[in-house]
Amino acid sequence: MARCLRRGRNGLCVHAVLTMHFDDLLRAGAAIVAASACLAGCGAGGETGKRAVTDATVSEASAPATKLVSIEKPKPAVIRQTIVATGSIGSKQTSNIGPLVEGVVEKIFVNVGDRVKKGDPLFRTRPSLYEREAEEAAANLALAKANLRNARVAYDRILRLKEDGYAAQSRVDDARTALDVAAAETEKREAERKTARTNLEDTTVKAPYDGVITQRFNDEGVYLTNVFRGGAESSVLQIQENHIVVAVVFAPEQHLGALKLGQKALVYVETQPEPRESYILVLNDKLDAAARTVELRLPIDNSDYALKSGQFARVEIVSVESEVVTIPASAALTDDTGAYVLTPKNGRAEKVRVVINEQPDGTIAVIEGLDADDDVIVPNGEPIAAGDPVMTESA
Repeated sequence: MARCLRRGRNGLCVHAVLTMHFDDLLRAGAAIVAASACLAGCGAGGETGKRAVTDATVSEASAPATKLVSIEKPKPAVIRQTIVATGSIGSKQTSNIGPLVEGVVEKIFVNVGDRVKKGDPLFRTRPSLYEREAEEAAANLALAKANLRNARVAYDRILRLKEDGYAAQSRVDDARTALDVAAAETEKREAERKTARTNLEDTTVKAPYDGVITQRFNDEGVYLTNVFRGGAESSVLQIQENHIVVAVVFAPEQHLGALKLGQKALVYVETQPEPRESYILVLNDKLDAAARTVELRLPIDNSDYALKSGQFARVEIVSVESEVVTIPASAALTDDTGAYVLTPKNGRAEKVRVVINEQPDGTIAVIEGLDADDDVIVPNGEPIAAGDPVMTESA
Protein backbone atom coordinates (compact mmCIF):
# COMPACT_ATOMS: atom_id res chain seq x y z
CA MET A 1 0.00 0.00 0.00
CA ALA A 2 1.37 3.47 -0.92
CA ARG A 3 1.04 6.73 1.02
CA CYS A 4 1.80 10.19 -0.47
CA LEU A 5 4.13 12.32 1.68
CA ARG A 6 4.32 15.45 -0.47
CA ARG A 7 2.47 16.85 -3.44
CA GLY A 8 3.65 19.37 -5.99
CA ARG A 9 2.04 22.60 -7.21
CA ASN A 10 0.08 20.71 -9.83
CA GLY A 11 -1.30 18.38 -7.14
CA LEU A 12 0.68 15.31 -8.31
CA CYS A 13 2.47 13.08 -5.78
CA VAL A 14 6.22 13.46 -5.97
CA HIS A 15 7.28 11.38 -2.97
CA ALA A 16 5.47 8.24 -1.87
CA VAL A 17 6.16 5.51 0.68
CA LEU A 18 5.19 1.90 -0.20
CA THR A 19 3.72 -0.01 2.67
CA MET A 20 2.70 -3.73 2.50
CA HIS A 21 1.28 -6.18 4.86
CA PHE A 22 3.29 -9.38 5.59
CA ASP A 23 0.97 -11.60 3.50
CA ASP A 24 1.38 -9.29 0.55
CA LEU A 25 5.15 -9.62 0.82
CA LEU A 26 4.98 -13.44 0.76
CA ARG A 27 2.79 -13.43 -2.31
CA ALA A 28 5.10 -11.04 -4.09
CA GLY A 29 8.18 -13.16 -3.33
CA ALA A 30 6.49 -16.30 -4.62
CA ALA A 31 5.61 -14.53 -7.83
CA ILE A 32 9.20 -13.42 -8.33
CA VAL A 33 10.53 -16.94 -7.74
CA ALA A 34 8.02 -18.37 -10.20
CA ALA A 35 8.92 -15.79 -12.81
CA SER A 36 12.62 -16.52 -12.42
CA ALA A 37 12.02 -20.23 -12.78
CA CYS A 38 9.98 -19.66 -15.90
CA LEU A 39 12.64 -17.47 -17.42
CA ALA A 40 15.34 -20.02 -16.62
CA GLY A 41 13.32 -22.84 -18.11
CA CYS A 42 12.48 -20.97 -21.27
CA GLY A 43 16.16 -20.07 -21.78
CA ALA A 44 17.27 -23.72 -21.46
CA GLY A 45 14.64 -24.86 -23.91
CA GLY A 46 15.77 -22.32 -26.49
CA GLU A 47 19.37 -23.49 -26.34
CA THR A 48 18.32 -27.13 -26.81
CA GLY A 49 16.29 -26.22 -29.87
CA LYS A 50 19.13 -24.26 -31.36
CA ARG A 51 21.51 -27.21 -30.86
CA ALA A 52 19.05 -29.64 -32.50
CA VAL A 53 18.65 -27.43 -35.57
CA THR A 54 22.40 -26.93 -35.83
CA ASP A 55 23.12 -30.66 -35.56
CA ALA A 56 20.59 -31.47 -38.28
CA THR A 57 22.08 -28.85 -40.58
CA VAL A 58 25.64 -30.18 -40.08
CA SER A 59 24.49 -33.76 -40.61
CA GLU A 60 22.76 -32.81 -43.85
CA ALA A 61 25.80 -30.89 -45.13
CA SER A 62 28.27 -33.73 -44.33
CA ALA A 63 26.24 -36.50 -46.06
CA PRO A 64 27.71 -37.41 -49.57
CA ALA A 65 25.66 -36.23 -52.51
CA THR A 66 24.13 -38.78 -54.89
CA LYS A 67 26.25 -39.06 -58.06
CA LEU A 68 24.91 -39.58 -61.55
CA VAL A 69 26.87 -42.39 -63.22
CA SER A 70 26.96 -44.21 -66.54
CA ILE A 71 26.75 -47.98 -66.68
CA GLU A 72 27.71 -50.51 -69.34
CA LYS A 73 27.24 -54.22 -69.80
CA PRO A 74 30.42 -56.26 -70.24
CA LYS A 75 30.80 -57.45 -73.83
CA PRO A 76 31.51 -61.11 -74.62
CA ALA A 77 34.85 -61.64 -76.35
CA VAL A 78 37.49 -64.25 -77.04
CA ILE A 79 41.11 -63.73 -76.00
CA ARG A 80 43.95 -65.67 -77.45
CA GLN A 81 47.29 -66.74 -76.09
CA THR A 82 49.70 -66.55 -79.00
CA ILE A 83 53.13 -67.64 -80.16
CA VAL A 84 55.05 -65.02 -82.14
CA ALA A 85 57.13 -65.97 -85.16
CA THR A 86 58.87 -63.71 -87.66
CA GLY A 87 60.03 -64.06 -91.24
CA SER A 88 59.22 -62.86 -94.75
CA ILE A 89 56.48 -62.96 -97.35
CA GLY A 90 57.22 -65.26 -100.27
CA SER A 91 55.38 -66.06 -103.47
CA LYS A 92 53.46 -69.30 -103.91
CA GLN A 93 55.91 -70.22 -106.65
CA THR A 94 58.73 -68.50 -108.52
CA SER A 95 60.02 -69.48 -111.96
CA ASN A 96 62.97 -68.26 -113.98
CA ILE A 97 61.75 -68.55 -117.56
CA GLY A 98 64.26 -69.31 -120.31
CA PRO A 99 63.91 -70.35 -123.97
CA LEU A 100 62.44 -73.74 -124.81
CA VAL A 101 64.53 -73.91 -127.99
CA GLU A 102 67.91 -72.35 -128.55
CA GLY A 103 68.36 -69.28 -130.65
CA VAL A 104 68.31 -65.50 -130.61
CA VAL A 105 65.75 -63.79 -128.39
CA GLU A 106 63.83 -61.87 -131.02
CA LYS A 107 61.05 -60.18 -129.03
CA ILE A 108 60.14 -59.70 -125.34
CA PHE A 109 56.45 -58.93 -124.90
CA VAL A 110 56.29 -57.98 -121.20
CA ASN A 111 58.04 -55.75 -118.69
CA VAL A 112 58.82 -56.05 -115.00
CA GLY A 113 55.67 -55.42 -112.98
CA ASP A 114 53.27 -56.66 -115.63
CA ARG A 115 50.58 -59.08 -114.49
CA VAL A 116 50.03 -61.94 -116.89
CA LYS A 117 47.55 -64.76 -117.29
CA LYS A 118 48.40 -68.38 -117.92
CA GLY A 119 49.14 -68.78 -121.63
CA ASP A 120 50.05 -65.15 -122.30
CA PRO A 121 53.16 -64.81 -124.55
CA LEU A 122 56.28 -63.66 -122.68
CA PHE A 123 59.03 -63.64 -125.35
CA ARG A 124 59.88 -65.22 -128.70
CA THR A 125 63.00 -66.93 -130.03
CA ARG A 126 63.75 -66.29 -133.72
CA PRO A 127 61.50 -68.85 -135.49
CA SER A 128 62.90 -68.95 -139.05
CA LEU A 129 65.09 -72.05 -138.50
CA TYR A 130 62.25 -73.96 -136.88
CA GLU A 131 59.81 -72.97 -139.60
CA ARG A 132 62.13 -74.59 -142.18
CA GLU A 133 62.52 -77.69 -140.06
CA ALA A 134 58.75 -77.98 -139.75
CA GLU A 135 58.34 -77.69 -143.53
CA GLU A 136 61.06 -80.30 -144.12
CA ALA A 137 59.47 -82.68 -141.65
CA ALA A 138 56.09 -82.28 -143.34
CA ALA A 139 57.65 -83.08 -146.73
CA ASN A 140 59.42 -86.16 -145.39
CA LEU A 141 56.16 -87.38 -143.91
CA ALA A 142 54.39 -86.96 -147.23
CA LEU A 143 57.15 -88.98 -148.97
CA ALA A 144 56.93 -91.74 -146.39
CA LYS A 145 53.17 -91.98 -146.80
CA ALA A 146 53.60 -92.30 -150.59
CA ASN A 147 56.13 -95.10 -150.16
CA LEU A 148 53.76 -96.82 -147.76
CA ARG A 149 50.96 -96.74 -150.32
CA ASN A 150 53.23 -98.22 -152.99
CA ALA A 151 54.42 -100.94 -150.64
CA ARG A 152 50.85 -101.89 -149.79
CA VAL A 153 49.87 -102.05 -153.49
CA ALA A 154 52.92 -104.23 -154.28
CA TYR A 155 52.18 -106.58 -151.44
CA ASP A 156 48.55 -106.99 -152.46
CA ARG A 157 49.61 -107.78 -156.07
CA ILE A 158 52.18 -110.38 -155.06
CA LEU A 159 49.71 -111.94 -152.68
CA ARG A 160 47.17 -112.44 -155.49
CA LEU A 161 49.84 -113.90 -157.76
CA LYS A 162 50.80 -116.30 -155.03
CA GLU A 163 47.21 -117.40 -154.67
CA ASP A 164 47.04 -118.03 -158.47
CA GLY A 165 50.30 -119.99 -158.41
CA TYR A 166 52.39 -117.46 -160.28
CA ALA A 167 54.59 -116.19 -157.41
CA ALA A 168 56.79 -117.92 -154.91
CA GLN A 169 56.35 -117.51 -151.16
CA SER A 170 59.69 -115.74 -150.94
CA ARG A 171 58.38 -112.89 -153.07
CA VAL A 172 55.37 -112.58 -150.78
CA ASP A 173 57.67 -112.41 -147.77
CA ASP A 174 59.82 -109.74 -149.40
CA ALA A 175 56.77 -107.64 -150.23
CA ARG A 176 55.50 -107.98 -146.68
CA THR A 177 58.84 -106.84 -145.31
CA ALA A 178 58.90 -103.82 -147.63
CA LEU A 179 55.39 -102.91 -146.47
CA ASP A 180 56.41 -103.09 -142.82
CA VAL A 181 59.49 -100.92 -143.47
CA ALA A 182 57.39 -98.32 -145.25
CA ALA A 183 54.90 -98.26 -142.36
CA ALA A 184 57.68 -97.81 -139.81
CA GLU A 185 59.24 -95.05 -141.90
CA THR A 186 55.91 -93.27 -142.00
CA GLU A 187 55.57 -93.41 -138.22
CA LYS A 188 59.11 -92.04 -137.85
CA ARG A 189 58.44 -89.15 -140.20
CA GLU A 190 55.19 -88.41 -138.36
CA ALA A 191 57.11 -88.15 -135.08
CA GLU A 192 59.69 -85.87 -136.69
CA ARG A 193 56.92 -83.64 -138.00
CA LYS A 194 55.39 -83.40 -134.52
CA THR A 195 58.78 -82.54 -133.02
CA ALA A 196 59.39 -79.86 -135.61
CA ARG A 197 55.94 -78.40 -135.06
CA THR A 198 56.47 -78.39 -131.27
CA ASN A 199 59.83 -76.67 -131.65
CA LEU A 200 58.23 -74.03 -133.83
CA GLU A 201 55.48 -73.46 -131.27
CA ASP A 202 58.08 -73.32 -128.49
CA THR A 203 59.80 -70.35 -130.07
CA THR A 204 57.08 -68.35 -128.31
CA VAL A 205 57.35 -68.88 -124.56
CA LYS A 206 54.11 -68.47 -122.62
CA ALA A 207 53.28 -67.85 -118.97
CA PRO A 208 52.96 -71.17 -117.09
CA TYR A 209 50.47 -69.68 -114.60
CA ASP A 210 48.81 -66.42 -113.55
CA GLY A 211 51.50 -64.23 -112.08
CA VAL A 212 53.63 -61.10 -112.05
CA ILE A 213 56.85 -60.43 -113.93
CA THR A 214 59.35 -59.67 -111.18
CA GLN A 215 62.71 -59.67 -112.98
CA ARG A 216 64.30 -59.46 -116.44
CA PHE A 217 67.64 -61.18 -116.96
CA ASN A 218 68.37 -60.71 -120.67
CA ASP A 219 67.38 -58.40 -123.50
CA GLU A 220 66.43 -58.90 -127.11
CA GLY A 221 69.21 -60.02 -129.46
CA VAL A 222 70.89 -62.37 -126.97
CA TYR A 223 71.54 -65.94 -128.11
CA LEU A 224 70.38 -68.43 -125.50
CA THR A 225 70.33 -72.20 -125.38
CA ASN A 226 67.67 -74.39 -123.86
CA VAL A 227 70.18 -75.98 -121.52
CA PHE A 228 68.97 -74.62 -118.19
CA ARG A 229 71.67 -73.98 -115.65
CA GLY A 230 69.46 -72.12 -113.17
CA GLY A 231 71.16 -68.76 -113.55
CA ALA A 232 70.50 -65.50 -115.34
CA GLU A 233 72.66 -66.56 -118.29
CA SER A 234 70.01 -69.07 -119.38
CA SER A 235 66.83 -67.17 -118.40
CA VAL A 236 64.99 -64.21 -119.83
CA LEU A 237 62.33 -63.39 -117.22
CA GLN A 238 61.26 -64.25 -113.69
CA ILE A 239 57.58 -64.78 -112.92
CA GLN A 240 55.99 -65.18 -109.50
CA GLU A 241 52.54 -66.44 -108.57
CA ASN A 242 51.47 -63.83 -106.02
CA HIS A 243 47.67 -63.96 -105.85
CA ILE A 244 48.41 -66.39 -103.05
CA VAL A 245 51.54 -65.70 -101.02
CA VAL A 246 53.21 -67.58 -98.20
CA ALA A 247 54.51 -66.27 -94.90
CA VAL A 248 57.74 -68.16 -94.26
CA VAL A 249 58.45 -67.59 -90.58
CA PHE A 250 60.53 -69.09 -87.81
CA ALA A 251 59.29 -69.83 -84.27
CA PRO A 252 61.48 -70.48 -81.22
CA GLU A 253 62.17 -74.14 -80.56
CA GLN A 254 60.66 -73.88 -77.06
CA HIS A 255 57.17 -73.54 -78.59
CA LEU A 256 57.46 -76.63 -80.80
CA GLY A 257 55.16 -78.69 -78.56
CA ALA A 258 52.35 -76.13 -78.91
CA LEU A 259 52.49 -75.96 -82.72
CA LYS A 260 50.46 -78.15 -85.05
CA LEU A 261 49.20 -78.18 -88.63
CA GLY A 262 46.01 -76.20 -89.23
CA GLN A 263 46.57 -73.92 -86.23
CA LYS A 264 44.97 -70.48 -86.69
CA ALA A 265 47.21 -67.44 -86.99
CA LEU A 266 47.22 -63.73 -87.79
CA VAL A 267 49.88 -62.35 -90.14
CA TYR A 268 50.96 -58.74 -89.58
CA VAL A 269 52.72 -56.86 -92.39
CA GLU A 270 53.86 -53.31 -91.66
CA THR A 271 52.23 -51.67 -94.67
CA GLN A 272 48.83 -53.25 -94.02
CA PRO A 273 46.30 -51.66 -91.63
CA GLU A 274 44.80 -55.00 -90.64
CA PRO A 275 46.31 -58.46 -90.11
CA ARG A 276 45.60 -61.29 -92.56
CA GLU A 277 44.04 -64.53 -91.33
CA SER A 278 45.91 -67.74 -92.06
CA TYR A 279 46.87 -71.14 -90.66
CA ILE A 280 49.92 -73.38 -90.42
CA LEU A 281 50.18 -75.25 -93.73
CA VAL A 282 53.73 -76.56 -93.36
CA LEU A 283 55.57 -77.42 -90.14
CA ASN A 284 59.13 -78.29 -91.09
CA ASP A 285 60.43 -81.45 -89.47
CA LYS A 286 63.96 -80.07 -89.53
CA LEU A 287 65.04 -77.43 -87.00
CA ASP A 288 67.70 -74.81 -87.50
CA ALA A 289 70.33 -76.07 -85.07
CA ALA A 290 72.20 -72.76 -85.00
CA ALA A 291 69.21 -70.47 -84.42
CA ARG A 292 67.13 -73.03 -82.46
CA THR A 293 64.05 -72.24 -84.56
CA VAL A 294 61.50 -74.21 -86.57
CA GLU A 295 60.25 -73.12 -90.00
CA LEU A 296 56.53 -72.57 -90.58
CA ARG A 297 54.67 -71.74 -93.80
CA LEU A 298 51.28 -70.02 -93.80
CA PRO A 299 49.27 -69.29 -96.99
CA ILE A 300 47.67 -65.84 -97.40
CA ASP A 301 45.05 -64.69 -99.89
CA ASN A 302 46.60 -61.83 -101.87
CA SER A 303 43.95 -61.21 -104.52
CA ASP A 304 44.53 -57.46 -104.20
CA TYR A 305 48.30 -57.91 -104.71
CA ALA A 306 48.89 -55.67 -101.69
CA LEU A 307 51.50 -58.01 -100.19
CA LYS A 308 54.88 -58.08 -101.90
CA SER A 309 57.37 -60.89 -101.93
CA GLY A 310 60.18 -60.19 -99.48
CA GLN A 311 58.20 -58.04 -97.01
CA PHE A 312 58.80 -58.58 -93.30
CA ALA A 313 56.05 -60.57 -91.60
CA ARG A 314 55.19 -61.09 -87.94
CA VAL A 315 52.85 -63.97 -87.18
CA GLU A 316 50.79 -64.51 -84.03
CA ILE A 317 49.83 -68.17 -83.79
CA VAL A 318 46.86 -68.92 -81.55
CA SER A 319 47.78 -71.54 -78.96
CA VAL A 320 44.86 -71.10 -76.49
CA GLU A 321 41.45 -69.42 -76.88
CA SER A 322 39.35 -68.32 -73.86
CA GLU A 323 35.87 -66.80 -73.69
CA VAL A 324 35.81 -63.65 -71.52
CA VAL A 325 33.99 -60.34 -71.20
CA THR A 326 35.53 -56.93 -71.90
CA ILE A 327 34.98 -53.52 -70.29
CA PRO A 328 36.27 -50.01 -71.05
CA ALA A 329 39.71 -49.29 -69.63
CA SER A 330 38.31 -46.46 -67.47
CA ALA A 331 36.00 -48.90 -65.66
CA ALA A 332 38.90 -50.99 -64.34
CA LEU A 333 40.28 -49.63 -61.05
CA THR A 334 43.08 -50.79 -58.78
CA ASP A 335 44.08 -50.52 -55.15
CA ASP A 336 46.67 -52.12 -52.91
CA THR A 337 45.03 -55.54 -53.17
CA GLY A 338 44.45 -55.67 -56.91
CA ALA A 339 41.94 -54.80 -59.61
CA TYR A 340 38.25 -54.13 -59.10
CA VAL A 341 35.21 -52.54 -60.70
CA LEU A 342 32.27 -50.64 -59.23
CA THR A 343 28.75 -51.89 -59.76
CA PRO A 344 25.47 -50.21 -58.70
CA LYS A 345 23.69 -52.06 -55.90
CA ASN A 346 20.82 -50.74 -53.77
CA GLY A 347 21.60 -47.17 -54.79
CA ARG A 348 25.30 -47.33 -53.88
CA ALA A 349 28.56 -48.17 -55.62
CA GLU A 350 29.79 -51.62 -54.66
CA LYS A 351 33.37 -52.88 -55.16
CA VAL A 352 33.73 -56.16 -57.05
CA ARG A 353 37.14 -57.84 -57.33
CA VAL A 354 38.16 -58.97 -60.83
CA VAL A 355 41.04 -60.62 -62.67
CA ILE A 356 41.86 -58.60 -65.78
CA ASN A 357 44.10 -58.61 -68.83
CA GLU A 358 44.72 -55.58 -71.04
CA GLN A 359 44.03 -56.14 -74.75
CA PRO A 360 45.85 -54.63 -77.76
CA ASP A 361 42.80 -52.55 -78.68
CA GLY A 362 42.85 -50.79 -75.28
CA THR A 363 39.91 -52.63 -73.74
CA ILE A 364 40.17 -54.70 -70.57
CA ALA A 365 39.40 -58.41 -70.64
CA VAL A 366 37.85 -59.63 -67.39
CA ILE A 367 38.89 -63.23 -66.90
CA GLU A 368 37.15 -63.68 -63.53
CA GLY A 369 34.67 -61.70 -61.47
CA LEU A 370 32.05 -60.48 -63.97
CA ASP A 371 29.33 -61.90 -66.18
CA ALA A 372 27.84 -60.45 -69.34
CA ASP A 373 24.63 -59.59 -67.42
CA ASP A 374 26.35 -57.46 -64.76
CA ASP A 375 26.23 -53.65 -64.72
CA VAL A 376 29.56 -51.83 -64.52
CA ILE A 377 29.96 -48.18 -63.53
CA VAL A 378 32.01 -46.22 -66.07
CA PRO A 379 33.46 -43.07 -64.43
CA ASN A 380 32.55 -39.83 -66.18
CA GLY A 381 35.28 -37.71 -64.61
CA GLU A 382 33.80 -37.35 -61.12
CA PRO A 383 35.61 -39.41 -58.44
CA ILE A 384 33.54 -42.34 -57.21
CA ALA A 385 34.37 -44.62 -54.31
CA ALA A 386 32.80 -47.78 -52.98
CA GLY A 387 29.80 -46.91 -50.83
CA ASP A 388 28.99 -43.63 -52.57
CA PRO A 389 25.28 -43.14 -53.32
CA VAL A 390 24.77 -43.32 -57.06
CA MET A 391 21.99 -43.00 -59.57
CA THR A 392 22.32 -44.39 -63.08
CA GLU A 393 21.61 -42.17 -66.04
CA SER A 394 18.87 -44.53 -67.18
CA ALA A 395 17.12 -44.46 -63.78
